[in-house]
Amino acid sequence: MIPQHLGRPTIVVALVCVMLCSCSATAQELPTYTVLKTRSPIRVDGRLDDPAWTVAPPVGSFVNNVDGSPSSLQTEARILYDDRFLYFAFKLADSNVWSTFRGRDEHLWTEEVVEVFLRADPETRSYIELEVNPLGTLIDIYLVDVRKPLPYATWNSAKIDWAVQVDGTVDGLEGDSGWTCELALPLEDVVPAPNIPPKPGDRWRLSLYRVERKPERASLAWSPTMKPDFHVPDRFGVIIFSDRLAP
Repeated sequence: MIPQHLGRPTIVVALVCVMLCSCSATAQELPTYTVLKTRSPIRVDGRLDDPAWTVAPPVGSFVNNVDGSPSSLQTEARILYDDRFLYFAFKLADSNVWSTFRGRDEHLWTEEVVEVFLRADPETRSYIELEVNPLGTLIDIYLVDVRKPLPYATWNSAKIDWAVQVDGTVDGLEGDSGWTCELALPLEDVVPAPNIPPKPGDRWRLSLYRVERKPERASLAWSPTMKPDFHVPDRFGVIIFSDRLAP
């Protein structure tokens, strides 16, 4: 029962506060994804046609990073692992694919790109950042702390593998359908991880991002940071390694 001394405006304000708190709590929840183990190494060619990808479920929706609101841009990602690599697959709808950078370790984030941020041990401050653009250009960064990378040229993964396929042309003009990307991160690079290869039940922190520039700008995330910044490790999602085998 509502006390008689509470007028209608007070009730409305109270209800609005409850709704805002509920929305805020929902926005702050971190997504979780169970990573299946593949029986056979993924053929990294950007085509996403390995049988294991049909078994690995999508990670879930990519939303606007600053506020967690839905995005009309269709973005799909999946993850697998084996004893040597952690594999990522991206499928992006895009009517005007665009990028210009062709040199490794250039500032790809200023154009259209997919990104992986990985912190294997939450007790450490370091994390790895990987980006690939539609031209098949890579930047791999090892950060010792938030926004404190090693000089880009001093750390390049020796065994990383990546590839893209574009259904259209990479010129920023209308008429494209989209692009796909495969990325294989060597587990030996993830030096802070408690176990290499990871054991079933191990939990790592990770987030996936997409930057879109044409025709409109968008910054999308699997686990939104709720800030105009991707470098918020406390907001990375959680991946859990499984002993369930994909083909």
